[in-house]
Amino acid sequence: MSLLSRMSHPLSLLLTLLCFTSFAHGQDVSGSYSLTVAQDPGADDCIWAGTLTLVQAGGNPGTFSGVGDVELTSGGGFCTDFNGTVTGNISGTSLTIGVGTSGFGSIDFTGTVMGGGMIGGTWDGLGLTGTWSATEVSSAPAEPVPALPVVFLALLS
Repeated sequence: MSLLSRMSHPLSLLLTLLCFTSFAHGQDVSGSYSLTVAQDPGADDCIWAGTLTLVQAGGNPGTFSGVGDVELTSGGGFCTDFNGTVTGNISGTSLTIGVGTSGFGSIDFTGTVMGGGMIGGTWDGLGLTGTWSATEVSSAPAEPVPALPVVFLALLS
């Protein structure tokens, strides 16, 4: 049986969808990350680097909390270091993070879990916008992929 005819088999399609669904809903962003935040060009062109530590609660969809600590690496004017607690939500591979800025207001980060320990997206707040990315620096060993029972393998052929 050719690969194309196997893929058009309803059971194959169902298994493919189940695998994709478990990836999308199985995301857990708990971990320590190296974080880069950049202001969109213009104004003071601020760029920050630092760390982000997140702990996810309640699965996916769910919530997470953590701590962010970044220092200015370039830019001027109103660019300033910032640190403190963060809270957020995750649904599938989409996430939102809210950061309070000590009486100045808040900044909202939106993003995507990209796999390979990477998350990133855009931010806006305080009249500014930009991009951000974070790469996990420490992680637990990957969970093994469960094997399909022999019955399912027989149905695929």
